[in-house]
Amino acid sequence: MTHEKGLSMKLDHINIVTADLDAAVKFFDDIMGMKVGPRPNFNSNGAWFYGEDGVPAPVHLNIGDETDGPTGNMDHIAFKGDDFDGLLERLTAHGFDYENRVVPGSGVRQVFFMSPFGIKFEVDFDPEVSA
Repeated sequence: MTHEKGLSMKLDHINIVTADLDAAVKFFDDIMGMKVGPRPNFNSNGAWFYGEDGVPAPVHLNIGDETDGPTGNMDHIAFKGDDFDGLLERLTAHGFDYENRVVPGSGVRQVFFMSPFGIKFEVDFDPEVSA
């Protein structure tokens, strides 16, 4: 099965849950060379990382108990999509439950859903794509 749109999906980020945010930030700073940078004003605490060139790195951290969620420390994998309506239609047609969210301050649309193999996925859409 092929789709006209959605083929340009690219990995956007991974989201890791940690009980010790300071230690995780130190690891990504000291070992991976990533620096903490701007993060939207979500209801949860966490950190987003950037490379030395200021380009966003594909790692987001959330503070929490890694045993709380169904995916352990790996909260979700996120992709950047270009076919908001098509994704919702495919999820509905195949019987997947999903949740829509909007990133505070940016208008980026997020769609979250569980894969049949136990990993949570997020697909992000620019506001103009998901209007």
